[in-house]
Formats: sequence, C-alpha cells, structure tokens
Amino acid sequence: MNRIQVSALPSGVSATAPYTPRPPSPPYIHVPAIYHHGPNLSIVPSFGDVELSNLTEKDLAVITLGKAQRARDTSHGWEYESRRKAQPIVDFLFLGPASVARDRDFVVKEGITMILTAKDSRFKGGFLGATRLAAELGIVTDSVDIAGPHELIPAFSAAAAKINGHLLEIYRHQVQPVATSPSLGQDHVVIDSKSFKRGKVLLCCETGNERSAAIVAGYIMTVYATELVKTLQFIQLQRFCVNFDDTTKHVLRSYEDILRARRDVMKEVKRPQLVRQEQPFKRRIEDTMDEDDEMAMQDGMSEMDEDRHSTRGRAPFVQHDEADDMME
Repeated sequence: MNRIQVSALPSGVSATAPYTPRPPSPPYIHVPAIYHHGPNLSIVPSFGDVELSNLTEKDLAVITLGKAQRARDTSHGWEYESRRKAQPIVDFLFLGPASVARDRDFVVKEGITMILTAKDSRFKGGFLGATRLAAELGIVTDSVDIAGPHELIPAFSAAAAKINGHLLEIYRHQVQPVATSPSLGQDHVVIDSKSFKRGKVLLCCETGNERSAAIVAGYIMTVYATELVKTLQFIQLQRFCVNFDDTTKHVLRSYEDILRARRDVMKEVKRPQLVRQEQPFKRRIEDTMDEDDEMAMQDGMSEMDEDRHSTRGRAPFVQHDEADDMME
C-alpha cells in the first residue's frame, strides 16, 4: 500500500500526530488494570450526587443500606472454570452466565430472589431452564431486551428500575408498622432482624461477560454515581473475565454524560427550594424602611397631584389675579 505524501508544513508548524489515511474514530478509553497488591477499590453511595429519578433518598438507603462496597480482586487464583460461575459485584447483585441461573444449589445457597436476563431481542427463546427453576422456587424473573449497542442506554435505565423496584418490594413486604407516638414519629417501622431476608438479583446473559456486564456497569454508575473508569475497574476486579469492547465503553461514556446532566438539572431544581427555606419569616428592619420610603413617596405624589389639579380652570400663561377677573 502506497503511503500518502503529506505536503511540507510551513515554518513554525508541527504535526500533533502522524498522518493516517484511515477514517476518524473516537478516542481510545484507557482503563488501567488494578492488581491485588495495589490500592483497595471501593464505592460508596452518595445520596447528594445520585440522580434519583423516581426514588427518594430513603429508598436509596434501603437498596444500598448505606454501605461501602469493596472490590475483592479475583485475578489472583482465577481459573478458567470461574467464568462459568457467578460473582457478586455488590452484595445484592450477582453477575454470571445463563447456566448459573439453572444451578439450583447456587440459587438457593446465595438467596437469589430475582433473575434478570439481558437478552438479544433478535433471537427468540433461550433462558428456558432458568425460567423453569425460578418458577419452582418462587423466584421473580424479568428480562431486558437489547438488539445492539444503540439500545444499551435505554436498557441501563430500564434495568435499574427493575432491580430497584424488586429490592424495595422485598423490603416493604417485611416491614412492620408500629403504633405512632411523638417519640417515634408517624412513619416509624420495625423489621425483625432474625427473619429479614434481603433481596438479591442475579443478572446474566449467555456468557456473563458482555451484555450483562454492561448492564451492571450502567447500574453502578446510576446508583453509586461512580465515574466510568472506576466502575469498569471495580467490575473487572470482581469478575476477571468481563469484556468491555470499545463500542460498549463509548456507550457507557455517553451514559455517564447523561447522568451528569441529570444531576446538574436536579441540583438547579432544588436550589430555589433551598433559597425559599432559608428566607426568614420575621420582617427585617430593611423591610420596614422600604415601606416607609414607599409611603413617603406616595404622600409626595399625592401633594403633587393636588397642586396640579388646583390650577385646573385657569387660563394658561395668565397671572392669577387676571385669571380670577376673567372668571368673574
């Protein structure tokens, strides 16, 4: 292949990169690897930075329990067979292949309450074994249909709504309201810690490495307000075999920008409310001074009006004595 000759650049001008005849492409998103001997990686729910959508801060506290999630490096001692298992990305969300959803021992042992599949909508069928097992065990099943990378962004929001809705439903079925009292408050509820069972979700696709991994990344970015690179590092530490290709990374980057814009809008919406709440209820001395100034101005205007109307009926440009003689 003949190399394209580039004309000599003018004096004082230098190229920032070597010339190439290929079509332009988005910039590469580099995700540095983190090893087990490196610094610990953790994510913490931050209610002020999360775009809550239809959730309240109390709902988010129920979902995350306000706990920090610490990544456990699985690359040390990782085996090929480990890709056929599911790993907890956070303590209530597992990621793995579809075959795990048919593993009765795993589902019962981990206390899975929902199986969410990320399906390719272009292919029908699949995941039938998982559906049968879930029906036998009384586990909720749901799916997110994705035809291609262009449908990932709406799938992120849909999956987050399904996961959060299920976790809140599991919680609300176990809360026990108590009689209201001034000391406890009207919305006080109690939970039997001995019998309480927290909801857990298994998110899977055919391999557990691509489509479902992208959904997990979108969920963590939504609920924990983490940036893209940190999110991918966190997931890869937990499940070493995940694969985020360049297209998926750029889709997640676009989703990160959307979440950031939503958070900025929510902050602007809340700001006028905070300003109104900070306004004092008592009148300040400046307010009374303004009222006095307004009353003085009104009195001055009324005097000017009286002077103006008192000259009505007199001929213009005539002295007052002559005007009175003319009127007589």
